[in-house]
Amino acid sequence: MKGGVKGWLRVLAPVGASMGGLVLLRLLGPDVIDQRELRDFLAPLGKGAPLAYLFALAVRPLTLLPGHLFAAVGGMVFGTLLGTVYALIGSFLAAIVVFAIGRKVGVRPMKRLAGEHYPALARVARKHDFHFTLLTCINPLLPTDMMLAAAAASGARFWPSVAGIIVGTLPGTFLMVQFGSGLAQGRTIMTVVSGVGLVVSFVLGGILGRRVYKEINAAPPTTEPPEALPSPPPPGGAVPMARKEGLASPS
Repeated sequence: MKGGVKGWLRVLAPVGASMGGLVLLRLLGPDVIDQRELRDFLAPLGKGAPLAYLFALAVRPLTLLPGHLFAAVGGMVFGTLLGTVYALIGSFLAAIVVFAIGRKVGVRPMKRLAGEHYPALARVARKHDFHFTLLTCINPLLPTDMMLAAAAASGARFWPSVAGIIVGTLPGTFLMVQFGSGLAQGRTIMTVVSGVGLVVSFVLGGILGRRVYKEINAAPPTTEPPEALPSPPPPGGAVPMARKEGLASPS
């Protein structure tokens, strides 16, 4: 029970800190988090602003920064609709980067990261690639980037794995983009509703994804002992009379 509470706190604490930090920044410096001010700041980039945002999302896994923070920034700058579209495209690009890295580095680094759970993780990822990435994405207790890299190293298929990431990240991405958009526009009700929706989605994601979480944390299957090798012949090459082919054993 205590371990489960600690797991939830490890997940919700960074999310709550990010959301709380953005809200505090809005209260202390309303000009800093204001949609018009942000657009004016990015105006010199012109049509390159979305490309810069997509590039930042694509390399995000290399920075180890949380994706929900980037989604909130997208909502602040581009609004709910475009922010969601750009965030999903960026998630697709980031998934390509993570999958390529996982396939390139191979199994050994993934074993070091996942530890004793890697055999079960690899088995589930190969067998249920789409469902595996989908459930690990919506389950906040599992690190999505590491799970996708482990699936790639284990030989999971590319398109089903990436599709599971996109489908799984859609609800949380939309809510986080809406949270950022409402915050930048000063819409308190919209911000509160999206914030509550994020918490609910995290809880539901943990409940729905507990099956794969339990299967990954289960003990790896026991392997059958190797067959015993035949005993070597006696020295000198002598073969007992009783074992010579065609001769009967002495009575």
